[in-house]
Amino acid sequence: MEMAPARASDNAMTCTVCDRTVPVAEWVEHMDDGKVHYLWWCSNCGNKFMTAVDRPVDAAPKVDKVNWEEMFPPMLVA
Repeated sequence: MEMAPARASDNAMTCTVCDRTVPVAEWVEHMDDGKVHYLWWCSNCGNKFMTAVDRPVDAAPKVDKVNWEEMFPPMLVA
C-alpha cells in the first residue's frame, strides 16, 4: 500500500477516492525517526490509504497523565 496524498482537517482525513470525511484512523504507528504513519479506511467506499506526518521528537503530549487516566482508567487483569 502506497502513501496517498490526502487532505486533512484537524483530526479527520478526506478519502482519496470518494472525497468523504474519514473521521478516525484505523491504525497509527509512531516511528523512531519522528514520523507518524496513519492507515485510513473509508466506510463509504472501502478505500484504504496511508498518510505520514513529521512529529517533532521533543513534542509534548496533548493530554497530561492525570487527564489521560481520568479518560482511560487503568484496567486490572486477573
